[in-house]
Order: sequence, then C-alpha cells, then structure tokens
Amino acid sequence: MARRRPMQPPKGTAMSASSSSDSSEEEEEVGSDELDDDDAQATSASDSEGDDGSAMEQADDDDASSENITDDNEKMEDGDFHQSKEAITTSNVNDADGSSSSSSSSDDEIDDDADDDVNATTTSDSPPQISKSWAALTTHSPCYTGGTVVFSHSPALSMTVAATTPLLDGQQSPQHFILAQRGGDVSVIEASTGLLLRTVRKGKLFQGGFDLSSDYNENDDQADDDDDDDEAADAEAITAFALSPNNTEFIAVTRSHLVRKYSLTARASTGEEESKKNKNQAKKQHDGDEEKKQPQRVTSITDPAKVTFSFGKSGHSLPVTKVAFHPSGIFFATGSVDGLVKIWDTRNGYATHALHPTSSSSSGSAGGRGRYAVTCLEWRPTTTSLILAIGREDGSISIHDLLIDARDTKQASLPVAVLRDHLSAVTCVAWSSEVGGMNAGGVSAASGSRTRKHGGGLFFSSGRDSVINTWLISEEESMEIDGPKRKKKKSSRDDNGQQQVSIKISYNRIRTLPVYEQVESMTLLPHKFRPVSVTKGQQEILDKKDVVLATCGTKGVVRLWRATPGDKDGGIQNVLSDFTLLLAQGDDAAFGEENGGYTSLHLTSLSTTHLAPLLAATDAEHNMTFLRMQWRADNSALELVTDRAIVGHNGEILDLSIIPPLSNSENSDKHTVALATNSSQVRIFGLGDANEDEIGDDVESHSALSPRGMLDGHTAIVLSIDASPCGRYLVTASKDKTMRLWHIASKRCLAVATGHTEAVGSVALSNKIGCYDVGGKAAENGAGAFAVTASKDRTLKVWPLPGSAVLNRWADGMNEENSLNARLSARAHEKDINIVTVSPNDSLIATGSQDKQVKLWRTTDLALHGTLKGHKRGVWDCQFSPIDRVVATASGDKTIKLWSTTDCNCIRTFQGHMAGVLRVRFLQTGLQLLSSGSDGLIKLWTIRTNECESTIDGHADKVWALDLSPCGAALFSGGADSKLAVWRDTTKERDDAVREAEEQNIMMEQQLSNHLRRKNYEEALEVALELDKPNQVLRVLTEIVEKDPKNGRGLETLQKHAVKWSSDRLKKMLTYCREWNTRARNSQIAMIVINAVVTAIPAAKIALSLEGVPEILAGVAPYAERHFDRLDRMVGDSYILDYTLTSMGSLHGSANELYSEWAERSKYVLPPKEADGKIQIGGSLIVGGKKRSGNDSDSSDEDDVVTIGESDSEANSEEE
Repeated sequence: MARRRPMQPPKGTAMSASSSSDSSEEEEEVGSDELDDDDAQATSASDSEGDDGSAMEQADDDDASSENITDDNEKMEDGDFHQSKEAITTSNVNDADGSSSSSSSSDDEIDDDADDDVNATTTSDSPPQISKSWAALTTHSPCYTGGTVVFSHSPALSMTVAATTPLLDGQQSPQHFILAQRGGDVSVIEASTGLLLRTVRKGKLFQGGFDLSSDYNENDDQADDDDDDDEAADAEAITAFALSPNNTEFIAVTRSHLVRKYSLTARASTGEEESKKNKNQAKKQHDGDEEKKQPQRVTSITDPAKVTFSFGKSGHSLPVTKVAFHPSGIFFATGSVDGLVKIWDTRNGYATHALHPTSSSSSGSAGGRGRYAVTCLEWRPTTTSLILAIGREDGSISIHDLLIDARDTKQASLPVAVLRDHLSAVTCVAWSSEVGGMNAGGVSAASGSRTRKHGGGLFFSSGRDSVINTWLISEEESMEIDGPKRKKKKSSRDDNGQQQVSIKISYNRIRTLPVYEQVESMTLLPHKFRPVSVTKGQQEILDKKDVVLATCGTKGVVRLWRATPGDKDGGIQNVLSDFTLLLAQGDDAAFGEENGGYTSLHLTSLSTTHLAPLLAATDAEHNMTFLRMQWRADNSALELVTDRAIVGHNGEILDLSIIPPLSNSENSDKHTVALATNSSQVRIFGLGDANEDEIGDDVESHSALSPRGMLDGHTAIVLSIDASPCGRYLVTASKDKTMRLWHIASKRCLAVATGHTEAVGSVALSNKIGCYDVGGKAAENGAGAFAVTASKDRTLKVWPLPGSAVLNRWADGMNEENSLNARLSARAHEKDINIVTVSPNDSLIATGSQDKQVKLWRTTDLALHGTLKGHKRGVWDCQFSPIDRVVATASGDKTIKLWSTTDCNCIRTFQGHMAGVLRVRFLQTGLQLLSSGSDGLIKLWTIRTNECESTIDGHADKVWALDLSPCGAALFSGGADSKLAVWRDTTKERDDAVREAEEQNIMMEQQLSNHLRRKNYEEALEVALELDKPNQVLRVLTEIVEKDPKNGRGLETLQKHAVKWSSDRLKKMLTYCREWNTRARNSQIAMIVINAVVTAIPAAKIALSLEGVPEILAGVAPYAERHFDRLDRMVGDSYILDYTLTSMGSLHGSANELYSEWAERSKYVLPPKEADGKIQIGGSLIVGGKKRSGNDSDSSDEDDVVTIGESDSEANSEEE
C-alpha cells in the first residue's frame, strides 16, 4: 500500500501510554484554555478597537496591544510545538530495561531536536508546523467516457467561413480545445494539458484553484444524487453533437430528440442573473452609455454553455447518433439509428431535406425502403457544394448532391449514387480533389468548357469488413430534347428557355486495400500534415504528390498507407496505384488488440508548439494519444513519435504512491505518482508546469498532470502499489496472486513473486534507503531491502531484494523476468488482510484486517510483537508516525485511533467522518493526521487537541488513495470517482493574507481616528464605510447631521456622498439604515440618510442598479411607521405642556416681562390664542379656563370651565 517515507525517529521517543495520559491531557486542556482566553482577549481588543478609536492616544494604545498580542501568539505557536512534544514524551512509559536516566537524556535530545526543527522551519520555506488550510493545486477529472470526440478546427478552416459566420472581435486567433462525451454531457477539455475545464450542461465541476476546506455541505451530495436519478435529466442527456467551423457554436441532440444550438462563448444565466443582466442593459440604455460587447474565449468561461436556439423535435423515431456540420456553418445533418438523415438550416431554424435509406437490391423486400442505422456522415470539404455521404450499418454508402435539382425537393432528396461494395458497416469516408480530376471521357475539369456541378476527384471508404475502397468520381452531361409527344409541363427547358442539361454521376471502384483488421477510423493526410521531403531519398519514400491515408482499428495500431498518382491518359485503373504500407506504430507504442484497440482517429493542430500538426488516436480505454510523423535523425526513414497523451477516464483509483525524485534525474516534473486503477495496468502521471495552448504573447503557466507511461504486466486488476524511498523501484500487487517489482526509469518488470494462493491485496517496501544497496548473502538473510505482501489467503510474506547492483543488471539485460523467493511467511489474521505497512526503521510490520485487529510483527522473524484491539469494524489502513513510536489506524467504524507501539494501548480516538475511514497519513512533523473516507471527504486532524482543523470536499465518492510528497508540500488523493486531485498547504498564504488584512485594517482605523480628531467627518465617513463598521458610520453620520442642524447642511453633505457611492455601497448603507431604524435613538439618522439617498439618486436608477431594495425597504417601513406614531403621540402630549405653561404665565399677569420673553422665544405648533375667556391651542383643541383679573373675581360659570388637574392652592381654598 502506498505510504509516505517518514523520517527516522530520534532515539528514545515514544508516545504516551493510556495509564499516564490523564495528566498530560489535563495539562493540554489547561494550555488550550489559556490559549482560548488569550484569543478572546485579542478578539475583544480588536472589537473595541473597531468600535471606539476616536482619539489618537487610544489608537496608539490599541496598536501597542495588538503588537503584544501578536508576540504572544508567536510565542504560543512555538510553545505549542514544545508542549506537544513534551505531552508526547514526558508521559512515555520507560523502556524495557527500566532505565529512567536514559529516558530523561532522550527527552533532552528530543527537545534539542525540536528546537532545531523549529529554527529550521522558521528560516526555510517549508510548511508551518501546524497546518490549517489546504487548497487544490490541480486535478485530473474524468473528461471522456466514450463516444464522440471533436477537436477544434484548424485556423485555415475557421478563416474560410469568416464571411458566412463572422467571429467576434478578438476571436480570430485559434482556440485549442477538445469536446468529448462525458456520460450524458459534453466536456470542454484544455488541449495542451488535458484538464477538464467545464461541461456544457453543468459548467465547471471542480473548483481547482480555490480552497475547499470550508465549503462542504452534506446536503450537496444528496442533491447531486437526486439530479442524477431524475428522469428529466436522463431525457436531457446528449447523444450526438457537432462543432461549428468557427469553433464558437455546436449542435447537440438529446435523448428526447430535441435539437439545440449552444454558444460556447456565452454563459448560461439563471433567472436572477438574467434579471440582473436585463436591468444592467436597461440602465445603460437609460444613461445612454452602451458599451461594446467584449468577446470571451471558449477556454476562459466556466459557466454552462448558453442555448441560443432550439430547433424542436428532430423528427427521428430512434436516437440520433451522428451530427455533421457543413463547412460553411450554415447547414448541418443529423443521422439516426432509424436510418433517416435530415438536413437543417441554422439561419431559419428548420429542416430542409429528409434523406431516407434506399432499398437494398438483394433484400427483395416489396415493402419499400429498408431502414439501417447511420454509422457515418461526411460533407465534402468545400463551401461551394452541398454533397453529403451517408454510411450505414448494411455497408451501403449514399451520395447526395443537394444542389442538383435543387428546385425539386423530392428529386434532390434522392441519392445521385449508392455504393454497396462493403459487406459490413461503413465507418469512415473521405474525399480528395487533388488526384483523379477527370471525367469519364478523359477530359480534365480544367480543360472542360463548363464547370462541373458535382466535382471530380477520388473518394475513399472504409468499414468493418477490413477493406478500404478507392472510388473515382465521374459525371456525364447530356441535353434533354423535347419529343413531339412530350407534355408542356414536363418540358426539358428551364425558365429562361434554355435547354436543360442532365448530369449522370458515377462512382467507380478502382482499388481495394485489405488491411486485415476492422477499420474503425480513417483519415486523409493533407500536405501540411506531412513532413517535408528535402533529399532525393526522402522524396522516394514520400513525395508531395502521394496520397497518404491513416487508419486505425481493432488491432490497436495506427498505420499510414501511401499511393502514387498515375497517368490520367492510361485509363481509370491507372489514376492511382495500389496502396502500400508507409509507416506503422511500434509495438511498444501501439495500444494493442488485447486492450480493445483504437476507436477513432483525428487530424488536429493542437500542438504545444503551435507548429506541427498531429494525429490524435482515441483508444477503447478512453485515452487520447497524439502522434507526430517525422523523419528520423539520419533522415533515412519516417517514424511516428508520441507527442503526449490525455487520459480521459482513469476508472476507479484504488491506490497511488508518490515516487520520490532522483538526485541525478533530468525529469522536469515536480512530482511523479503511480496509480493503480481498475485495470491490470499501472499508470504513471507527472505533475509539472504546462503552458496553455494560446497563440500570442500572453502565455500563462500552471501546474498540470500529464501521463508519463504505463506499467503493463499483470493479468488482473492491480490492487496496491508502493514506491521505494530511493525512487528507483516500484512494487505492485494484483488479483493474479503475484507481486511484481518494476524499474521505474525503464518501466521494465524486474522480478515476479509468486506463492500466494489468493489475490494479493496489499504490498509495502522497506524504508531505509541504504538497505537497497545491500546484496548477496546479507540481503538474503534479511540485512537488505525487502518487500512485504499480504493476501486474501490471510498470510503475510517477506521477500528480500537482491540489491541495486543485481536489480540494475536485470533492468539493463534482455533476459526473461526473474523470480523472488519468500524468506518468511506467517498466517497473520483470521479474515482478509486489508493493509500492510513497514515502520520507518524497518523494525516492525503492521497489518490491518477485517477481523477488527491490527497486529505488529518483528521483521527479523515475523514474531508477533503485539495486537491492537479496539475498533468495532474492519481496519482499512495503518500508518507509523515519522517522529514518535505510535501508529495510526483507520477503520470502517468511522474512527481513527492512535496507538502506542510500546505497550499497544490506545492514546487518541478521532471522530468526525460520516462513513468508514479508508486512509490515514501523518504529516511530516508528526503532529497532525490526514484521513480520507467513504464519504468523499479528506480531514486534517491535530493530535494534541483532538480536533479537525479542516475538511476538504474534492471527491464525489470513496477516497481510496491518499499520499503525501516527500517534502510534505503536496497531497495526492484519488477515489472511486476517477478523479486524481493534488492539494497544497496554504496555511502560510492564508496567515499572510490575514496578517496583511489586519495591518491594512489597523492603518485604516488609525486614519479614521485621525479624521475624527480633526473633525474631518466627510473623509471619516468614507473610511468607516471601507472598514465596514456600522457603529463608526453611525457615529460619523451623527456628527455630520448635528454639525449644523439649522441650515440643513448635513443633508446636503450626505446627498453629495450618496451620488458618489457605488451600487454595493448604496446597498450596504441602506442595509445599515434598516438595522439602525430598529432602535428609536438611531431612527432619526436612518431616516435622514434614506432621505438623502432617495432625493439625490433617481428612483428609477436605484431600482435598476440595486438588487434587494424592496426587501430592505420592507424592513424599514414597519419601524418607520412605529416611530412616526410615537412622534405623533409626543406632539399631542406637547399640547398639554403648552397649555400648562400658558396658564402658569397668566397667573403673573400680562405685565410679566420674563413670561413675554419666553413666549417670544418659544415656538408652538400654532400660537395659543385667547378669545372670550378661552385659550385655543393647536388650532383644534379648545380648553376652557378661568380668566383671572387683578381683583381675583370668584364668579365663574362651571359649564364653561374644563379643569385639567388641580393646583394645591385651589384644593386648599375648597377645603376651607
């Protein structure tokens, strides 16, 4: 099983036993509590700093406190490492000899080593000690699952259709991409790297450049499953498609017979996005600012493709399997299993012709037309003709010329020729106008008096009957003469009175080439796809006038055939010579018949150099191999060189192992990884820098996974692999009951280990690098390197390796495969063994089984060292720590356990996975764990705190394979979803970003404090909005409003700011107002801000540019109405106060000067008036009162008096 090469453990280190773990756990809890308290203080300091900060002195104090907090955190980070080391080492049990002094000395050595490690980590670029975040570096997702593959057209073809289908500005440069069927969808693949960019229906499936550690939602998987099981989704599955010549549009036909046209340069919009887009367009039209549409590239869009037109139902009764675009881009043809072919017009959106299959002459059926599945559709590659060849399952080829008798649709739908020389399905056809351009009478087209309507040349066809036929195209013209009995309506004259010309077209078979394999694909190589012949010897091998065909089929070999044009005057049989084999793939590069052979062959210009055209062969295992034909170094012969390959589908990834780089290696890859997929082959991928295939100066470099070869030798599925720490050897275990040892550089099998009676489920290599150089008797006796295998037969075997000298001799020799002999063997478990692994010092071997146990074995004699019991289900993986004497185990009971190898006690248990845990790995520091499970998640655990630091959601199925690079900077994961993902540690980048954001925040808060001290409220408002601090914004707005309330300049200031605010800031400000309006004391500021916004900006512009305004105002309205009701009640209550004060003033008489001055300064709603002994207040309320005179008359009318309250004097007088 693939494991990472751990470092050698320092002497005397061991993990704490369960008997002494309580005290250490208490110390750890205290330390974590202190850390939490410090973090809380830091958080409170930060909050207070954000809310207050009005004075310069306070800002300086906050800066100083933040620096102290940063220093404390840095000290705690260093202390965490020492504390974790002490927690692991101080509570260790003593060694077997019981020497406490050696234990204490070893502790000192460990502390010194830890200090060195910390210092080295601080001064180097290695990942931090405690990792908290991982992000995707790149991924290799399944992009092709079988079916149609279309390559973007060459620039020459794109430019020929520029007049009919013009490209957008900036899109004249070629775009290199591949369209391939991916289940019921179509994937867009980047040509140079093979990366899956997006799919047509779903868009980007994997966020390869973003941190996925916090985006996991367990409901997403269920939603995806529901979508996959939905019958509507199945009905929308694409069964056939074709790419337009301008590389921007393509036609797709679904399983429900719907024909749609997609735009690859436009993104599909949801309802909200479409509404937003319409609003933005309306806003631009309203403002008179209509911007020019910016073109986009096919490879730069990550959204689903946009459906630009729907043609409706196709009219076929059975699924459509073939779609072909005419070179003009105006017409396209659809072919179905029912044998019907329909021609469609993209400009008008309807079908123009229906081409039915003709009855076979040998069928003898009197019922009419026979219906046979369409296996091939091919237009003649010229924009001036509409000639279509249709190949069918019965071996017939129908040639249709839609321009002959174009006025008679019925006559135009009939074929001009039907070829029935093939005995099986026709797979490919091709035209060539360069050779055979002569008519039946031997007059060439150039010398003829009239231009041909159909065109001459040669026609090639291939089929599954293992032959390639060559046809000579000829035509005859004859004048139709009106006979004496011919009716007028059938006159042979046209509308202009000219005699009509009858054209007879014939396809004569002149050559038949037997290729002795079922030809699945054939293509004609133009001159630009061939190497230039310079010397005379090269011209004899390949002349520029020669016709070259490339074929591939069930034998899995790409072949090139050559024919020489002959003398045109010598008859039709001498037009072209017989085809002879020009070139073929070598046995080492060919895919092979036993693997299923090739399924299609394409011509493409998708080269990383943008210069040399390539042949792309697609095989039965969904791989795309790019081949280049070139002259050998001595220019004596041609050869087919493999340029690169794209793996379309890996199958289920069962295991992987990162191959350590060699010191003297010339490989430019950053990492090399070997994959065990659901096949008998082991695939090797390299992670390196790849350039995007773009023409121009802006070439972007990024990391990409590319195949680097295969290891083929097993006869059954490979279950486990492991690489040696020296990077030279690889071992594989398979269901064929064998273990094989490989030499990685030469990709040769060095030896085979046989002896197990059942499938070998796991394999591991020794970890000491120096042991691989040990050979001879010492190696046979166990002093050298070794391999360990665990089988379904429940046995464990140790296989010694003969040493690097012997292994290198085996790699250089041409002898047959050698055999390895088992040195030790033991029956390990009572059930199937799932995993075997070797300790860093090669002293122990750990095995995990379905019997819920993990057993530790001594490598010297396979004696049982101890048994780890505690899991409730089978154990899937176990891993030794690179630092301490502990081992981690992963089980189907959804837990990970940490065990001490000294006393075999459980130290830690990690819970968090929602399904069984399949793999576990230690990080390089030994302080953290990485685990993967059946839930498709990868979790990062900190051993000291027993907590999950991060969760990575990058797979849709079980993650069977997990491995770390030797440097610890890259993590590789693979699963049952056929996805290989590479992750990198982004903790340092995230911490740097957080630190930079904090520094920027401190600077802006200081600016805010300075502006507030200097009373620059307008500048302070912008800074507070930038900091997104609602309390500071409210404070600044309060100062602005209260600065000059008499003249209303606060409102004018806010209106000036509102005009300058962006849409997002306006929305943010209205959201603030909604929150402020919930409290009575802040409602006035909220209403003033809303007043400034709605008065400064037109309502139509707010409605078009801002989303969610109705929701925001709906939250403002209820509280605003409540506040207005409260103000109305206060105004009504103030009338009583006015009456009381007026009444109190009348007691002192009209000559009271103080009362007169107060009355002048006071502002009533309506000034109180005195009429007929009554006081009128507010204009509507009349209150009766006593009119007091200087004589204090007691006479009054009780009916005219309304008493509101009683005074003490009046109460006393009544009592008297």
